[in-house]
Amino acid sequence: MRILISNLKGKELLDIAMKNRIEKLISVYTNYNETSLLDQYMMKENIKISTTSAIEASKQLTYIIRNSKEEGNEIFVATDGNFIGSILNFVANKEGVDHIYYCFNEQAIQMPKLSINLSETKMKILKTLEESEQTAILIGKNVGISRAMVYKHINSLMEDGLVGQTKQYEKYYLTNAGKMVII
Repeated sequence: MRILISNLKGKELLDIAMKNRIEKLISVYTNYNETSLLDQYMMKENIKISTTSAIEASKQLTYIIRNSKEEGNEIFVATDGNFIGSILNFVANKEGVDHIYYCFNEQAIQMPKLSINLSETKMKILKTLEESEQTAILIGKNVGISRAMVYKHINSLMEDGLVGQTKQYEKYYLTNAGKMVII
């Protein structure tokens, strides 16, 4: 089944759905839900994202996408630049959906798939920091790498905005972006 997960309303949504022969629409929204012209042509599910936390919204959207993918469906995502659209776009790339559209100025643009390529070691570092703030020595022990390798990986993760450093420069912590990556 071809499923479109979107926060869009109106012409852009209709264009994407018709062009791709979408069979089911999962409409995600934050404030209110509207009926649309598409309601009479396909199955529709409405899901309210009732949080202002990017991390909680990411968790909810990840759950929606994973459940849709588990059934062997072809997944399309169409977003705009508002809060939920930006988070949905990030999660769609992270989860490797089949097609991503971004709408800007009433124009739908199919986007290239992006991926977050983190090594197994970097993912282990992120997951160990999920538990608590830690020093480089403790990270090395938890992950099983030398302190020099910890610093190499931590510097890269900090450049990517996934890890931060405390004001005393002794410990490292997982940023909100890092928390979203490991969901």
